[in-house]
Amino acid sequence: MWKRRRSLPAVLLAVFVCYGAADLAWGIGFYLHETKDELKLKYHVTVQDHKTGRVTVVFTLADEGRLKPLDEVQLVIPAQEKNEDGSNWMDLVVSIDMVKSDGGKRVGRVHLLKELAERAAIQLNTHTMDGNMDGLTRLHHVIPIAKHMNNVPNVDTPPVAEHK
Repeated sequence: MWKRRRSLPAVLLAVFVCYGAADLAWGIGFYLHETKDELKLKYHVTVQDHKTGRVTVVFTLADEGRLKPLDEVQLVIPAQEKNEDGSNWMDLVVSIDMVKSDGGKRVGRVHLLKELAERAAIQLNTHTMDGNMDGLTRLHHVIPIAKHMNNVPNVDTPPVAEHK
């Protein structure tokens, strides 16, 4: 009986260590190299230049394609300086609020400085590919915003009234 009582704290300690380690486990993320068409994604990106040094990026998602269901849509802005291994830290990572619109499409808008938009990307994140979920693997489809800034429509802002 005495031996059982002495081993009980050791067993409880082992259980708590395993439980705590599971909390710290991280999955691995992969950037997908497949094209929009290969992933059967249907989306549209527009960038509106406000002539104030700022732009509005509008992302419209019509079909999540082979990545269904998406976990989230993010705006990411990588740091300008690269790490020694060629990777980048992120200056900003934020979730984009995707609002349902008519026809079942989801639309997200982001307003930011034009110089940040030139480095920014929209990132579609999921744990699922072709209906197969892998909880420890995160997949990222990256949509560089700079590719959509070539034909930026100008938005004429009304002049600000002068105060007298």
